[in-house]
Amino acid sequence: MTSTPDPPEKSRSASRRSTVLRIGGMVVFGVALLLLVMSMTILRNDSADSHPPMTSAAPVSPSYVADSLVEAISSTTSVSVADLSALEQAQAAGGYLTGASVVEELQIYEGASPDSKLMLTFPREGKKQISSTFLITAEDEDPEGRNWYEIRLPIRPNGSKGWVRAEDLSVATVMYSIAIDLSDHRLDLYEAGRPLKSYPVGVGTGDTPTPPGDYYITIKMQPTLPNSVYGVLAMGVSGFSDKLTDWPEGGQLGIHGTNDPSSVGKDVSHGCIRLYNEDILDLSPYVAYGTPVNIQK
Repeated sequence: MTSTPDPPEKSRSASRRSTVLRIGGMVVFGVALLLLVMSMTILRNDSADSHPPMTSAAPVSPSYVADSLVEAISSTTSVSVADLSALEQAQAAGGYLTGASVVEELQIYEGASPDSKLMLTFPREGKKQISSTFLITAEDEDPEGRNWYEIRLPIRPNGSKGWVRAEDLSVATVMYSIAIDLSDHRLDLYEAGRPLKSYPVGVGTGDTPTPPGDYYITIKMQPTLPNSVYGVLAMGVSGFSDKLTDWPEGGQLGIHGTNDPSSVGKDVSHGCIRLYNEDILDLSPYVAYGTPVNIQK
C-alpha cells in the first residue's frame, strides 16, 4: 500500500463555522456545569517484542462512552445542537468520534466521492487484531450532498487515511485519549483533554524503536495463556513497526501487560508499549475501540 496524501480540508458552510465558534466559547465558559450535568460512563470490556504475535487471545467486544452530550450542550448554550454534526458535537465537548462499520464490506476511498479511487475494503467482522471500528478525523459532503467521513486506517504506511460514506458507519463519542512519551517512559490518560491518570511504561529499543505518530486502539484481547508475555491484557494499536516489516501480523504495535515487571521504564521491546499488569487493568475500562493514541519522542 503506497502512501496516500491527505485530501485538503473543506469547510462545510459559513453558518456552521460560526456555530462552532460560538459553541466553543460557550462550552469553555460552561465547563464546570458540564462536569456536573454530563453522565459519562464507558462500558467495561469482557474479560512484538521477543515473542510471537497476539494470536492466542480472544477479542473483547467494543465499548463506547454513554453520555448526555446533546442534553448538556443544549442546557449550557443558546446554540441549537441540531446545527452541529456528530463530529462537531464530539469536538465541542472535548471528545472524539469513532465509527463502526454497519455494512458487510466497508469501502474506503481516496477522496470524499464514489468517483475517487477505491483504496481498500474492510470486512464488518474485522481482521485479526483489528476491529472494524475506526477513529474519525474529518467530514465532508460530495457534490450530490452525501456525507462522508475521513478515518484513520490501520495499515502501512503509518498515518494513512481514507474516506467512507457516513451512512456506512455507526458513530459514537469517546471522551478519553492516550498520550505516550517515549523519552519519559510514560503513558498519560486524558479525559476531554484534561490529564486523568499516568503510568510508567517500557518502550522499543534503539534497534526496534516505537514509531511516533497518531494512532487509535484497534482491538482489546485477553491472552488465554497464564503468565503471558503480554501480561493479563493486550490492546492493538493502528500503527506498525518501521523495522519489523516481515513480523507476523505485519509488526502491529500494541499496548499490553508483561510477565517481566523489571522491563517497565526501560527501552526493551520490539516497539510495543509495556505496562505493569495492574496498570493495564486500571487503564482498560477507560479505553474503547477507536480511542486516540498519540506517541511522541
